[in-house]
Amino acid sequence: MLGIPLGSYLDRADAEARSSFEERAGRLEAAGFTVRRMPFPDDFDRVVAERLVIGRYELARTHAVWFPRYAERYRAQTAEAIRQGQRIGDDAYAAALRERAAFRDRLVAAMGRNGIDLWITPAATGPAPFGLKSTGDSVMSLPWSYAGVPALALPAGRAADSLPLGMQCVARPGADERLLEWALDMESTLAGSSAPV
Repeated sequence: MLGIPLGSYLDRADAEARSSFEERAGRLEAAGFTVRRMPFPDDFDRVVAERLVIGRYELARTHAVWFPRYAERYRAQTAEAIRQGQRIGDDAYAAALRERAAFRDRLVAAMGRNGIDLWITPAATGPAPFGLKSTGDSVMSLPWSYAGVPALALPAGRAADSLPLGMQCVARPGADERLLEWALDMESTLAGSSAPV
């Protein structure tokens, strides 16, 4: 069963990404995949905040030797992130790690309770950005990377400006190989070459 997480998380995707995603979710449903829409995660803003604590803390510790000597050579954004991480104490970091473990437990429990094998979402908030100045907003992958679960993206058409859109597929912890099998089934179904297994 495929799950679509509704709420503030999914609302981060723009209209073009949502439209492409919903069209493909509908095609999967029409092809025989069971799709369930449900609110999740209910604490997305907290997930974003805790991910920031963990990321900034670890970044500052990783650069603890180099940054004092070479701070002027860092990009301004990276230097600011390191300085933020230097202000985060060990207790706050430990609390954020506990929150991450609790989120992962809630994610697995929600999947089990609702019979969800795979979450599907837009892969990004919109089409790929043009050029090399930005890689785009990573918020659509944030809860899954935060939880440490396997995820991948499938092609999901093109935006009006012809830049690509994607559909993200997310499995339970440790289900990496199964995720690849499901993704092959979904990709061939979306391409119209076979029915789901």
